[in-house]
Amino acid sequence: MRTLRSRLLLGTAIGTATVLLVAGIALFALFRSALWQEFDESLATKARSLAAMMELDGDALDLEFDEANLPEFRPSATAEYFEVWLNDAEAYACSPSLAGGDLPRITGSIEAPGFQTLSLPDGRRGRLAGISFMPRREGRDTEAARPTVTFVLARETASIDHTLAQLRWILAGVGVAAVLVSVGVLAWLVQRGLHPVRRLAGEISEIGVADLSARLNGTDVPGELSPVVDRLNDLLQRLESAFQRERRFSADVAHELRTPLAGVRSILEVALSKPREGATYQQAMAECLTINRHMHQMMENLLHLARADADQLTLASETVDLPALLRECWTPLEQRASEKGLTVSWRLQEPCTLRSDVDKLRLVLQNLLDNAVAYANRGGQIAIESVSANGETTLTISNTGSTLSPADLNHVFDRFWRGDAARKATGQHCGLGLALCRTVTTLLGGSIRISTAPPDRFIVTFCVQCAAAEG
Repeated sequence: MRTLRSRLLLGTAIGTATVLLVAGIALFALFRSALWQEFDESLATKARSLAAMMELDGDALDLEFDEANLPEFRPSATAEYFEVWLNDAEAYACSPSLAGGDLPRITGSIEAPGFQTLSLPDGRRGRLAGISFMPRREGRDTEAARPTVTFVLARETASIDHTLAQLRWILAGVGVAAVLVSVGVLAWLVQRGLHPVRRLAGEISEIGVADLSARLNGTDVPGELSPVVDRLNDLLQRLESAFQRERRFSADVAHELRTPLAGVRSILEVALSKPREGATYQQAMAECLTINRHMHQMMENLLHLARADADQLTLASETVDLPALLRECWTPLEQRASEKGLTVSWRLQEPCTLRSDVDKLRLVLQNLLDNAVAYANRGGQIAIESVSANGETTLTISNTGSTLSPADLNHVFDRFWRGDAARKATGQHCGLGLALCRTVTTLLGGSIRISTAPPDRFIVTFCVQCAAAEG
């Protein structure tokens, strides 16, 4: 019962059977009550009629209907029974069909006889009506005391039992037939109603990895399936974007690794092409070591990004002295900045402490500062400024020499994207630094944004929460 069709059919069958069962039971109960009420009324009417035919003749009770010798009271397979009691004495009279037997003495009034279901003397199932009354007295002495007469009339209920049995079978048959018909009709309706689902499944099965640009057609689907189609199209859009990023990622990694490896190979081939002096070999090895360091840095960034994507980066919380950490991260870059003739201005608010993960924060600052030195123009300027206000610390790192257009700012956080379309710095900067900075900054609960200012300034703004002030 795992298919939607089977669940709908089973649920409908159970629901229909339950409704029909409850309705059948109610209908049977009402019909049975009406039959018994009609039977009791007929029995009571006859008991009243026979009681009206009794009168006192002196001290004797005259049963006028006994003289009529009514045939229903003769012994037979369908005989009826009666019995009469006078005051509290023993039975005064009884029908010939009773043949010495007795009926239960049930009392009731003329208006409201007493009723009882019983087994008749011959074993048949029957119903009994009993009334107590004072018979009329024959003659002039109508004011004399009159005894109380109890009259009981019994009749079989075979006709009612047969009718009720037939009704039970009819209701059961109609109920079963109704359930089967409703299930059959519903099976046809469900078959037609699930056609859009089958068509949608067919469309999905036709979408392959090579054609993720296809979208599901939601124009003819029922309203209940429209959200599903919309979500599936959104999922296809995300999958297409993810596959495109994966393809670009693979191509970019291959390109970034091929260029430095080709450089190392070229340097080694030139160095080994003929005997050379030791200084030349040392220079070749130094160049290979520099390229190796750049490749190692790229692999480290890739590893950090992969761990961040897999939610495998854990955070520590400790107090960090931001100015001291900034100067620590700047120290390895001082020589490069000096070689490019860069002027560095520091405008740090001190003291300035943060609650953060020092290793992750160091990773962000190293990439930002390295990026500023790498892309600043020769003889240009770098400005490093920090301000704390309203529980946040804002760090701004800017450098001159930017050639980015406003459209380029939408791509600076993309992996393997670089402002120099020719990738002249391949092997040194692979376009992972800012992507890694944004990922780690988000993990630290901060934010980072990029802007430019005329004529050539590139500005990185980095915001994180500062530590609580110490008393």
